[in-house]
Amino acid sequence: MASWQYVVLLAGVCLAGGKSDTTEPPSTGTVEPVLAPDAALLRSIADLGDNSWLKLPTFKVAGELQWLPARADERTRGPFGRSYCNHAFYAPERRRAVYCGGGHNVRPINDVWEYDLASNTWVCLRGADPPFRPREAWFRANATIQFGLPATQSGAMVRMSHTWDQATYDPERKLLIVPNSMPRSLTYSVKLEKEGNPFEKGLGLQHEDLLKKLGPDGIYAWAFDPAKRQWVGAELIANWKGPGNTIGGRQESGIMEYMPDTRTLWFAGYRGPLVRNRRTGEWEKASRSFHTYGTVGVYDRREEKIVITGGRKTWLCDPVTGERELVNSESPDTNDASGLMVYDTAAGKVVLYTTRQKPHLWTYDTVSNTWTDPKPLGERPGPGRQRVVYYDEARNVTVYYDSVSIHVYRAKRRDAAKGSGK
Repeated sequence: MASWQYVVLLAGVCLAGGKSDTTEPPSTGTVEPVLAPDAALLRSIADLGDNSWLKLPTFKVAGELQWLPARADERTRGPFGRSYCNHAFYAPERRRAVYCGGGHNVRPINDVWEYDLASNTWVCLRGADPPFRPREAWFRANATIQFGLPATQSGAMVRMSHTWDQATYDPERKLLIVPNSMPRSLTYSVKLEKEGNPFEKGLGLQHEDLLKKLGPDGIYAWAFDPAKRQWVGAELIANWKGPGNTIGGRQESGIMEYMPDTRTLWFAGYRGPLVRNRRTGEWEKASRSFHTYGTVGVYDRREEKIVITGGRKTWLCDPVTGERELVNSESPDTNDASGLMVYDTAAGKVVLYTTRQKPHLWTYDTVSNTWTDPKPLGERPGPGRQRVVYYDEARNVTVYYDSVSIHVYRAKRRDAAKGSGK
């Protein structure tokens, strides 16, 4: 199984406080494709006040689009949000946000996009392979084994599952990290542990030979390199066999976070949290265990805690010891993928957008353990569907995309913020 290549540490990953919102940060080098910034748009964002929404002009679409039919909606509307994949991930060296994923039993395609706020453009970095079909003929034409896992001939996951909150961006290695929840259960009908499955038939393998070619059974994290525009590897996170009706176990609704102070990854799932050892690349289990199903999480850089919320409860988790404490039982109502949560480094607060009932924005202060309805000013997003969010560190706004339009929200101007994080 291939391992990921390490890269030189980024300088200045965390764009901490003390900077005015009125200056576009200097370039860290050429990012392809080169996109011309929209000066008027950037001025509008720079002038946006505290606790305010701003609706952006109609966005543009660019990049690798030849895989799309001539009349495909994505050519003008960008990537549709995919229900259980509602988070894009900010890449600081690109100053863009990378996005991919599949919906809940729909659109399991493996295309990858990024959004450039400065030019208001969605860019398709990698087009999708032929749409997945759980049939021997499809596997014969499109599939192989790479990194010890089922893959397309271009090196991508054969079928993108929904990621819930278990994905993140690693700025140290400049990679989007996406765990594969059930690598040996491609669908309810295609289970690689079952002899005579259509995957092994399509590849012309005997069952024993297939099992020898596969890596250890468990949860894997795939890595996508936005500069190379390709999936570059996968590594084993854990050999858990979680609950569920899938052979080989099941892992959904985990939480994965990058922690900039320790420059490593944190993952939690059915059997508790793990931390990736930067020196060895191995995932090491914390001392405590808890379930994450139906929750979302985010790393509070100021307090160095993972904030987790689900139902009407909020927990704080120490990423080193794995200790998790229930701190609030009167939180905004979230469940499964109905909570879109980011950490605002300028405000030093969590920003949560809930969609389970009427869409609503909330902020959370970890120190005071307080959820607040900030009653923001400006033009709020409409009821929309298939939403995607991320926090843009360079421009200090939460970006909200509902597959139709884009809004940005500013909690607090950076030059007025106190304790903007580490």
